[in-house]
Amino acid sequence: MSEIYYCPECKSKLEEISGCGAISYFCNTCKKLISRKKILPEEGMQEPKEMTKKEE
Repeated sequence: MSEIYYCPECKSKLEEISGCGAISYFCNTCKKLISRKKILPEEGMQEPKEMTKKEE
């Protein structure tokens, strides 16, 4: 099972296209190929937790 990756521009799921040993990622919303260096993994989609200041 492959991981789920997201578009860095519109945050929608990417379609994985593979053939002849090469893997490409296509965004159906933006209608363009997305570089492997720019794709967002599922962990990158979660909102970062806010830092809280310690009370003295």
